[in-house]
Amino acid sequence: MTRDREIGRDARARALSRPRRRRTSRRAMPPRQATVCAQGAERAFEVPRTTPRDVTRSVVPPMYPSTTYARDENHELPAPSGRALCYARPDNPSVRACEETLRALERGEDCAMFSSGMAAVTAVLEGTLGDSDGTRTAALAPRRGYFAVRQKINEYCASRGIEVVTYDPSSYACDVGDEVVSSADARRREEGTSLSRTARAFAERFPSTVFGLIWIEPTANPTWDITDIGEAMQIVQEQRGVGCVCVDATVLTPICCQPLVQFGCHIVMHSATKYLNGHSDVVAGALITKECDATWEKILHHRKMSGPTMGSFDAYLLSRGMRTLDVRVRRQSKSAMYIAERLQELFDEWNGPRTTLRGIVLYPGLRRGEAVGGCSSESTYDAHAELLCPNGVYGGMLSIVLYIMNPNASDSSRVLKTAELARLFASKTRHWTCATSLGGYESLIEHRYSVECKPGEVHPHIPPGLLRLSVGLEDERDLFDGLQQSWTHVVASN
Repeated sequence: MTRDREIGRDARARALSRPRRRRTSRRAMPPRQATVCAQGAERAFEVPRTTPRDVTRSVVPPMYPSTTYARDENHELPAPSGRALCYARPDNPSVRACEETLRALERGEDCAMFSSGMAAVTAVLEGTLGDSDGTRTAALAPRRGYFAVRQKINEYCASRGIEVVTYDPSSYACDVGDEVVSSADARRREEGTSLSRTARAFAERFPSTVFGLIWIEPTANPTWDITDIGEAMQIVQEQRGVGCVCVDATVLTPICCQPLVQFGCHIVMHSATKYLNGHSDVVAGALITKECDATWEKILHHRKMSGPTMGSFDAYLLSRGMRTLDVRVRRQSKSAMYIAERLQELFDEWNGPRTTLRGIVLYPGLRRGEAVGGCSSESTYDAHAELLCPNGVYGGMLSIVLYIMNPNASDSSRVLKTAELARLFASKTRHWTCATSLGGYESLIEHRYSVECKPGEVHPHIPPGLLRLSVGLEDERDLFDGLQQSWTHVVASN
């Protein structure tokens, strides 16, 4: 026993003589996207409150409709968020709450809200191309994508003598014959006029001209062809003086893709009217920057002096809408994948001698190798889609393309007939509202050819039988049933 006691004393002495390890507190992880959406940046990041919300302890942030703010006895302006409040045009607490939440979701340094998505686009053009400092600049823009943005870039640059260089996507959602793709589009696809090739060829021809702006729409609306953002960042490294790479992430949202941190681009643009709000009752736009540089200061100055600011009530509604952004986009993405797969199965079943009418599905999450119906079997599109949306959430937008296999028909007659069948399809679809816009809780279907083209026109990018679908929050089985019944009706009438 004595020996055991001595051994025990020695062991305790050695233990006490060792340097004691300090208990290190586990570093708190930053809140995840779902938490930032549900709580807003203020609560999620536990920002100290210095507003009347401190007194009331209201769960819902209040709305601040005031256009001006009182100075104190020292003639100092209030600065609850570190930025002095003087007048509502450059600053408003309700708008700032939206900006902080969206900045956190995109993991940027700053955010600026605008009265519309097009107002945000104009601010980017003013900040990147408005003052060239004597340097000859050009804009690199997509040949396909949202038509209003393409039109705005062309008009803005034409009025200032700035050349617009256009490029094609890195990979296509569909690669079919002349029934869907125009001959001009087919030639460009063979030439491979992607962003990187176009930029390098232009630099060789005009070495003294720099790109003040590279505009990217990662999934081109409404065909969902993909542009690799990484190609643009390679051009930034290769060529001197590239001003800004701006990514239109309206369709993808920060739930699907975060271009600032994934690819290192400079600015992200959102039409907040769409998914960010999600209720089809607000018109707004947003820009998020990777860093507050000289370009960003020009953008803020343009907003302050031109006045395309967001109202406090719209900001209040947008903050409410973003509370459910994460759960909405994930649900819509899941439903879109279900509908895309079921529709492709339906079209594959009918794409035979039973009818001359054919159908294909365009959706970034739909594996090209699994799809038949004329879609490309190459894996390039799949690889680009996975690189763009690494978490497997591809969004709630997809398109259907109807086309007629009739080699004896002339191009104009086939275009008119296909457009007529597509409009009939949209009008007969239950549970879908035939309307413009996207990203709301209600499912929408729209014949884009009727919006962008003249009757009988062969559009280089928009097939006459293309129908754009914005998947809402309804049961995906009901949504598919409505599309299936409409397809059966159109086939019977053909």
